[in-house]
Amino acid sequence: MRRITNSLLKFLRQTPERRGLLLEAVLGLTLARLSLRFLPFRQLKPFFNRPVRGPQVEGRQRERLRKEVAWAIEKAARLLPGETVCFPRGITAQAMLRRRGVSTTLYYGVTTGSKNGSTAHVWVQDGAQGVVGIPTTETYHILARYPETACEVRGAE
Repeated sequence: MRRITNSLLKFLRQTPERRGLLLEAVLGLTLARLSLRFLPFRQLKPFFNRPVRGPQVEGRQRERLRKEVAWAIEKAARLLPGETVCFPRGITAQAMLRRRGVSTTLYYGVTTGSKNGSTAHVWVQDGAQGVVGIPTTETYHILARYPETACEVRGAE
């Protein structure tokens, strides 16, 4: 009960904009987790390939949006029960940024050199800038990227 009270107080201390981002992230992560669990992947692909509507946000505003969305997803993932792994985080980040005029690329990759065998991972980048799930030590072979016409990425082969 104390944890819930502390979380609620922290939430209420946030600015209205950040509270909105947190709520959107919780809803997005929940929907992404449910979609990945119950829908065939082929039905999700068109969602990942959707373009940004309207003009792209640029400069400092774009950088601020990337940081704010990444912050909201990290906080929201800690609030939800169970583990929120990289795939729902990536889906949510891409969708939240797309709604704000920031096109990003969702990458799905695999590494085979670890002692545990192959490891799959999902991350989101805005050009060369990482948003969520950025690989730090492992090199991933890209199996798919969305939108499918995206360019090369740092940290991957």
